Amino acid sequence: MQAEAESELAHHPGPREYVKVAIVLAVATGAEVGLFYMNLPHALFVLLLLFFAAIKFSLVVLWFMHLRFDSPIFRRLFATGLALALSVYLIVLVIFGALKAPWLLIVAFFLIVLPVGVFFLRLRRGGAVTTSPAEMAAPGSSGHG
Repeated sequence: MQAEAESELAHHPGPREYVKVAIVLAVATGAEVGLFYMNLPHALFVLLLLFFAAIKFSLVVLWFMHLRFDSPIFRRLFATGLALALSVYLIVLVIFGALKAPWLLIVAFFLIVLPVGVFFLRLRRGGAVTTSPAEMAAPGSSGHG
């Protein structure tokens, strides 16, 4: 049991990498605050903030939630969730007139349709159902003994 835990921990980064990611997150937050004081067009300001939010979301999920070291299906689910949340946010901004750029609805549509469509196509083919070669080799073994 201890050997399994040690082999799993061997793939995780050390504290130095987590500090680097935290510094990148702090710089991105500083850039977001700096954007507020710049005289940018509203649509560009919102898009840049959404870009930084996506970067920060990805870093937190991949490093601090250890998704980088988990099964690829979890990464796909989080990416699909991010695309859906971003799309809904852009749709609400356009509908309520806070963002006067209807072309963003097209972008939001593709952010929803492409990831979800690819996911379901892979599911239909059977590619996204299996998560590791070990599970494919022994589908009946559950690891409980």
